[in-house]
Amino acid sequence: MKARIQLALMGCLASIAAHVYLSMHYYPLKFGFAAGQSICNLNAKFDCDAVAASSFSSVFGIPLALWGSATNLVLFALILFSWLEWSEHPERLKRGTLLLAGLSLAGSVVMAAISLTQMHNYCLFCILLYFLSAIIFFAFRGLLREPFWSNLKPDIAHVWSESKGLAVSFATVPLLAYIGHQSFMQNFGDERIGQLVSDSIHDWVAAPKQNFVAKPTMVMGPALELAAMTLVEFADFRCSHCKHASYSLDAFVKSHPDVRFEFYAFPLDGACNEKIPSSNGMSCRLATAVFCAEKEGKGWELHHSFYAEQETVNHLTGPTDLDPVIAQTVSKLGLNWERLQTCMADPASQDAIRAQAKQGALVNVMGTPTLFANGRLLNGGHLVPVLQAARQKSIDLASEKK
Repeated sequence: MKARIQLALMGCLASIAAHVYLSMHYYPLKFGFAAGQSICNLNAKFDCDAVAASSFSSVFGIPLALWGSATNLVLFALILFSWLEWSEHPERLKRGTLLLAGLSLAGSVVMAAISLTQMHNYCLFCILLYFLSAIIFFAFRGLLREPFWSNLKPDIAHVWSESKGLAVSFATVPLLAYIGHQSFMQNFGDERIGQLVSDSIHDWVAAPKQNFVAKPTMVMGPALELAAMTLVEFADFRCSHCKHASYSLDAFVKSHPDVRFEFYAFPLDGACNEKIPSSNGMSCRLATAVFCAEKEGKGWELHHSFYAEQETVNHLTGPTDLDPVIAQTVSKLGLNWERLQTCMADPASQDAIRAQAKQGALVNVMGTPTLFANGRLLNGGHLVPVLQAARQKSIDLASEKK
């Protein structure tokens, strides 16, 4: 009996830790200020960030990770009380605890089914949590001395008269989830976010449609004619806002296979961008390196690596100091530095970056990151709620035309 209790308690603690981590990563990712990728991002298939950016990651606007944190916190307390028999009706307390554990397990089964049938990415931590919910349920199930189902109806009938604490415990789950959500949202209140999304979509629909004739550095997603929405980003690898936005954009696009993403370099560097008066050549060189890496199928990987190394790069004084950093970064990706240097020195590669910067100037890019959806400027396009709303609006507008 003691071993089962301890196993259930340890399962709850592990679940709380995983859920809290996912919650703390969810909000920065959703609102465009993530400092890096989730530690459970393994590859294109097992990508926790893509799952967090999907429409299945929240219920009633509250992330599932917070619901899970609240549920397991209450479960931990109920299991502990059951162990210590802090109740006038210990068997009823056990049945109530098992009921909550069962609801948690049922939720895990539903989410696992959704993951398998509706989603294109998997969250490794989520899979772990599914197993933990099963461990908690079956470990605690063996502690009951009385039948569960035959006593369930009488338990419900007496819950308000004799077991108010149990009823309060169940009510505490949504309360804790709501309080946690409001705590995270203190700088991004529901009303403020809702208004921001509404204004962004209104301005986006009214914005003039732009034409992009220059070829982007990289493309992710379906062919243009098959995409529900085409996102175009103009960015600089030394721009901190671009770095934060990159994690949200990458997760959103990976979780929505019908979205096409085109990346254009817009270096804030006069060496390749005639719109910028100052010049040190560093941003242009980074953009050219990614352009050349894409020719070998490693563009997105180097794109992510440069953002990860941004703090180091931004402390350098010029291209001479930059090259050793680029060389070390590309070698980790299996790229040949000498071959990449040759490509970067090629006037055609440099002209391609200049053409992308000029394209940005032609569509009135004023800073980075700047995003367009279906050719129209999308303010706040680095925010997942704005991206989700723009995608849905694109689908609705396409349906109206048919």
